[in-house]
Amino acid sequence: MNTMTIAHMAGILTSAIQAADRLELDALKGPALADVDLDLVRDIKRDCSTCISLLDQFGRERR
Repeated sequence: MNTMTIAHMAGILTSAIQAADRLELDALKGPALADVDLDLVRDIKRDCSTCISLLDQFGRERR
């Protein structure tokens, strides 16, 4: 079975944040996304950041 490390999970979440950043920038350049969608993108970024923080905390506690 392939196990995913904490660092790998944090890397995936970081990639998700970067993709959300690009979506947000594109939306701000033009009317590509409605305000509700922008809020959703920002929520995703916040949730991913929270998950990264929790993973870091979990990793420190496991040591």
